[in-house]
Amino acid sequence: MSSHKKLMTLLGKAGIDDSQRHDLVYAWTGGRTSSTNDLSEDEVRDICWKFENQFNLKQVIQSSVDSEVRRKRSIVLKLATENGLKEIEGWDKFNAFMASRSIHKKPLNDYTVAELDELIRQFRGIADNNRKYPSKKSRLKFTGFFLN
Repeated sequence: MSSHKKLMTLLGKAGIDDSQRHDLVYAWTGGRTSSTNDLSEDEVRDICWKFENQFNLKQVIQSSVDSEVRRKRSIVLKLATENGLKEIEGWDKFNAFMASRSIHKKPLNDYTVAELDELIRQFRGIADNNRKYPSKKSRLKFTGFFLN
């Protein structure tokens, strides 16, 4: 049995669906890829070994992915607050922005690990524009979203 086929079998037996598999691979490779097809033979062997030899690996992996998601959401919220997209005590402006102008136009909690990277890039772009053009900070022309 090929290493890749073995990995797919182990993931299936562990009850890991496609979305979880992509998140797992993305976290395992540090964001290099989310596809098992792009894993090196060594990476495939390492993951297989861990699945075969580590008790409750699915829970360990999910905990790791959840931790990464929380970390990235925190970055988004910090950038949003610093740039006027989120008020410290309020969520209305932020939720409106997320629904209408965020990169995938959905609530923050619905973003996957990979999508959060895209969202962070978007929010860093907003921060960069606000630094470059401080006199226009009240309006983000490229998104059409009014901050104040």
